[in-house]
Amino acid sequence: MKPSWKFSLLSATIASMIASTIATLVPPSAIATSTSPNTPVDQTNAKEAEELCGKPTLDYLTQHKVKQGETLEAIAKKYELKVATLMGLNPEVRNGEVSAGQILSIPPLDGLTYRFKNDENYTTVAKKYNIRADVLFERNGCQRKPQVVFVPGALWKPDPVPFNAAIASKGSGNPDVIFQTGGYPLPYGVPVTSPYGWRMNPVTAFWSFHSGIDLGAPYGTPVLAAKAGRVDYAGWGDGYGNLVELDHGSTGTRYAHLAAIYVSQGQNVAQGQQLGIVGSTGRSTGPHLHFEIMVPSGDGWVALDPAPYLNRIAAAITNLPLL
Repeated sequence: MKPSWKFSLLSATIASMIASTIATLVPPSAIATSTSPNTPVDQTNAKEAEELCGKPTLDYLTQHKVKQGETLEAIAKKYELKVATLMGLNPEVRNGEVSAGQILSIPPLDGLTYRFKNDENYTTVAKKYNIRADVLFERNGCQRKPQVVFVPGALWKPDPVPFNAAIASKGSGNPDVIFQTGGYPLPYGVPVTSPYGWRMNPVTAFWSFHSGIDLGAPYGTPVLAAKAGRVDYAGWGDGYGNLVELDHGSTGTRYAHLAAIYVSQGQNVAQGQQLGIVGSTGRSTGPHLHFEIMVPSGDGWVALDPAPYLNRIAAAITNLPLL
């Protein structure tokens, strides 16, 4: 049976025992407790606290065998988890793809695993992920010195791809160069490899709605801001891979599957400024740029077909040299 993970208020006696145990592992000043930092830990109380805390979250992992036609998103939805949680616990699916017969580890709630480094403890890890140290301690069965803990609520993210001058030199050679492309999201016109609308998804083999246009550009091609605006999001976007979203006021644009991101959230960018480089991260079968145009509606942002916009400017830049 799936356990309930709503945080329960322990009795004053139990809380005191847990606080005493944590006090031996972390600086006393980091935990609100009436126990003096110089008071010896009552080993009997610590043992009782461990018993009262129950099993560590990682002891509740279950397994899921991927069925034919299943997607990572469908599996996550089935277990009421985020896709990033499954990616974190199952490194073999971090490209967003699963195959029939794969065995996935399924946790009882969203979170990630974390291996303690030499000088780390519950307090330092709790601070890193902005949760309470006593909650982290309890969720891990009140273990005194675990090697690996489960951090509830924290989401796995891939390591950031650093700026690589050699890769950038294949495009602009400088991520701050402004390309005069009239609003096209690449330095030159490229073929459309997948249009907006309903299609057979190349990854899942199911019919699904494609909310943007795929532009078949080579790996490392500079990705450019279609219009001046503010970076609303820059980071991992699950199936989108490395994703940049720009807010232009009355419209928004998305740039997905990037190999690297050169801008940060909150940054203002000019039209034609490089946002990153083309890649194949997330749910992708090869290097390309997934480009979306969004407009606000009563139900939030909705995606429009980018083709009319792109067709107006693509012909004019087909032979445009790189700046």
